[in-house]
Amino acid sequence: MFLPELKVGHQKLIIHRDISMGNLFIFERDKKQTSFGRLMDYDHAKKASGWCEIPSKITSLESDRYLLKANLERNFGRKAVDDVLDTALKWHHPALASEYIRAVAKLSGLSDHASESPLTMKDLGWHNTEDKTKAHRWPDFTSRVAGPGERTGTLAYMSGDVINRAVLHEPVGMKRVPPFVHEAIHDVESLLWVLVRLCLTWKGPGLNMRRNEELDEGSLECNHKLRNLIIRLFDGEQEVLKETKRDLHRDWQSFEDEVVEHFHPYFNPLKSFVLRWWNTLILGYKYRADEYYHIHDHILGIIDEAIECVKTIPDDEQARKAELKRRRKCKEHRLGTFSSKTPEMPPLSTSPSELEPLMRTPQQRHQSLEQDPDSPTAALSRKMRETHI
Repeated sequence: MFLPELKVGHQKLIIHRDISMGNLFIFERDKKQTSFGRLMDYDHAKKASGWCEIPSKITSLESDRYLLKANLERNFGRKAVDDVLDTALKWHHPALASEYIRAVAKLSGLSDHASESPLTMKDLGWHNTEDKTKAHRWPDFTSRVAGPGERTGTLAYMSGDVINRAVLHEPVGMKRVPPFVHEAIHDVESLLWVLVRLCLTWKGPGLNMRRNEELDEGSLECNHKLRNLIIRLFDGEQEVLKETKRDLHRDWQSFEDEVVEHFHPYFNPLKSFVLRWWNTLILGYKYRADEYYHIHDHILGIIDEAIECVKTIPDDEQARKAELKRRRKCKEHRLGTFSSKTPEMPPLSTSPSELEPLMRTPQQRHQSLEQDPDSPTAALSRKMRETHI
């Protein structure tokens, strides 16, 4: 719902920088049981000064392919189609490209064991068809950095880099850690944290579906591990949130046990997709390659798969209809607030002639005061004229 809008904005050199629960709105289409989302509050948004070009690492396509094939078969025991080779080579030289392909394959659930079938673009979740030998156009945000002490976003949903104002993953193949710049991938991570909070604190759609009994410290059913996790991730002091995000990024493989395992059972079907989302972000941060520069497309692909998966799960039809009915009533009530007739004004207690001085413009009131010889304004005007003379 919201990623397409982020993608369009990025194509127009804009990133939002304040993705949060309160800035995501879902609207129902008229006379249809479908909905659509919109991003709100662009107060923290920034627009790039222009485009920069990320040069392709390919020097000689045939030679680089040959070296990469040899590295893959020697170190990974796998072959790959040319599109896969070219995509990896666009971002990294042959030795690192081999490591990159292996990392993507592993996080995509493909085993390290040798296989006769070559890796395909679909296997690795790669979709782009751009010319791999040409430079990649990218919005240049390097000159659009928040000043010291300025905050760009809502603390609870900030990405690890943003809340720490630092690059937490040293990109592979770079001689030094680049300076922190808020990029598209950080907004996509913020959107993930919104989803994570919903999966941790709710037990289904609708009102009265929060896990209040598990989050209330005074309740006999309080889940202290869950409550502490919510505090460390979303509700704690800034330093607590910074440390938690920093630790999760540095030990990124702990995300499943530390966070995903605490989802309410209602959201169990989403667990594998949330984990893939997280892994895709990590690949983007670590390798600064396809997952970094095409992050919207990668996550949109994961979300599309999740939607298709959820469609196959039997739903509680009665509960679904009740929730849709509640939403329609809520919408009608709120729209009624704006469409109701404006109440008639009570009769004036003073005559129009008495109100006339109050309805004059500032210039008219000033002229009227000057014409009154006893007014302070008239006396001041006379004094100024005498001084001038």
